[in-house]
Amino acid sequence: MRPLPLLFLLAAASACATDLPSARLFESSLQFRVGLDTNPLATGGASAVVLGGEDTLTFAAGAGFALTLSAPTPAKPSLKLAYAGEAVRFDRWSGENFSTHRFGLGGQFTAGAWKFTGEGSSLFVAGPRNGLLSVSTVNANAIALWRERRRQWQHRLKLQTQATFGRWLVRGGAALLDYDYQTDVVAGRFAFADRSDAQAALDLGWKQSADSLWFTGVRAGRQHQAIVPLPNCNFDYSSNYHRLVAGWEGKPLANTAVTFAAGPDFRHYTGAIDPRVFRGGRDRTSLWFEGGFAAKVTPNLTLTGKAVRMDWLSSTGKSAYRDTSAETAASWTLTPAWTVRATAKVHRCDYFPVVRDDWESFLGAGVTVKLSPRSLLTVDILRHHGWNNLPDIAGREFQRLVISLGATAKL
Repeated sequence: MRPLPLLFLLAAASACATDLPSARLFESSLQFRVGLDTNPLATGGASAVVLGGEDTLTFAAGAGFALTLSAPTPAKPSLKLAYAGEAVRFDRWSGENFSTHRFGLGGQFTAGAWKFTGEGSSLFVAGPRNGLLSVSTVNANAIALWRERRRQWQHRLKLQTQATFGRWLVRGGAALLDYDYQTDVVAGRFAFADRSDAQAALDLGWKQSADSLWFTGVRAGRQHQAIVPLPNCNFDYSSNYHRLVAGWEGKPLANTAVTFAAGPDFRHYTGAIDPRVFRGGRDRTSLWFEGGFAAKVTPNLTLTGKAVRMDWLSSTGKSAYRDTSAETAASWTLTPAWTVRATAKVHRCDYFPVVRDDWESFLGAGVTVKLSPRSLLTVDILRHHGWNNLPDIAGREFQRLVISLGATAKL
């Protein structure tokens, strides 16, 4: 395990321990879920024959708590510490059973004109160490589904500071995403390569009005991919990158908030690339973007959405891919006790130099019933579909349906 994010959490908590806010709020909850997963490995065709594709009942139980320490003035730090744990069990696929433990810390304070915020988390997945049999017709999005059940640590860290000078805004930040897989490496089975993304950011913005901010900036970062110690896998596509940024954020309507940023991604691959298939040198340029919106259409109807495109590294090693996704969600409060939800998402993984173009889509609907101020029930149904968009590569399609009934109680 790489301890950097956990050390940051401990250091930040220790640094503020001598000046903790006096106002404290403790929250805790319990969650239970039972459901049906018609295709827990997301297989289809030849992969279903080899790996199996039987449906299964699923069971989950979890608990969480959060301690919020609120400061009386902005100059003093405000902190939030949180833990969430869950155990998930599969009736017919006990080899997929796993548990998760997420530790988090967030906080903020101000110093003069500058506001500082930070949040970090470390997730430990106590799952199986084995990878499934390596089958060429498995969709990349299916691998991602059961990869998240394998034994691993995931670390996330985000720091930001900003100050406003009249109509001008200066904003800086740093972010870290780190995956530390702890699965076995066995020939003939899928193995996972550790990967990470570290980034620094600087923006300069101009406030056209109270509800409109134009900004430009730069991102500089590094992505690292480990080499899987298996035959014919001695390649990695680690890279250094710089992104130019142009964007806007604000409220085009009184009930709608929008943010959008885009620009070129200039990337230099520093890893042990395979020159036989990765031709044209080590430098590549692509388009990246990220954006989102939230709209309160009526007092009872809320719409949200986001779209992201970026270059990332394959978790199975020896390749990279362009990750593109778009999603939207709606929440409609029928009565104070009843809320109806709907979601839709499409996601594309366009790999290089490996030739794969795997897609997946999600369509979901759910109902939340508030039994009391401290308890609620949820019913959800999700249709999950995966396919490959290259006509010469067949057999990577799958269909999956997930139905779940859940209960949450605040203690």
